[in-house]
Amino acid sequence: MANTNQQQPTEESIVKLRQRFLQEEVEKNPGLYHEIDVKRIGEEEWEVRRFLIEYNCDMQVAFDAMIRCYRWKKEFGVHDRKDDMFPKELWELADCARAKDGTFVQMEAFRNQRTYKELKELPKQFIAHMLERVDRMAGQSGFIMLIDAGGAGPSNVNMDLIKFKMTIVENYPSSLKKILIVDLPWILNPVMTIIINFLNPKLKEILTYQKSKELLEMMERNELPESLGGTRSKPNIPENLIPLAYMADKLDLTDKFVDTFYSNLKMKRPK
Repeated sequence: MANTNQQQPTEESIVKLRQRFLQEEVEKNPGLYHEIDVKRIGEEEWEVRRFLIEYNCDMQVAFDAMIRCYRWKKEFGVHDRKDDMFPKELWELADCARAKDGTFVQMEAFRNQRTYKELKELPKQFIAHMLERVDRMAGQSGFIMLIDAGGAGPSNVNMDLIKFKMTIVENYPSSLKKILIVDLPWILNPVMTIIINFLNPKLKEILTYQKSKELLEMMERNELPESLGGTRSKPNIPENLIPLAYMADKLDLTDKFVDTFYSNLKMKRPK
């Protein structure tokens, strides 16, 4: 998350926090941390400085937050998954674009979402994968989370996944700049009240409501999908992704579920 009242850390404090974390934590508990994170902490200033910024240069609080963050990444397997391990259809629900100032905008449409117990932990794993991905692309500039709520109803809201996302985003300090809820239908007002109630104060501060036509002030028309008044017809997603229908055996999914999945998305099942 982005701290709007940022106190900038000194180079000395960054070095001190890095050394303490590597010596007191990683050396004593090497199995609790992934080698990718350890390498980044040792080589990239941002991977340390972001915690000091988020927690107003409180060394102890930042240290404790680093422990929570990097232990979680190892435990949840954030670095153990690649883009092509997730079905193409999940990627198509999570588009990424750029604002006029260059900021990355991670977009998702509520109306296309469903709760599928058959997918087990896959949706949560994908959410974590997407957050890690956009965080690495954005770097110190941070990113915007845009939720297209137009045409959605209560059946499209998965509270468990929303809570999960808003909890793990705390493991990406000083990164999330804004949360935009676009074209919220009145029927979801009670649901949004519930969601806002479990957000932490910092997330509440950066959450705003907008109409899709207002997005043109922030983004070029060719960066917006057609559903939000733009001209882009295809999502910005990795190449060579595999449709869910071709991953059914790997994901232990039945033919009946696969048919239901594509039917809900109003898509023809790939042959």
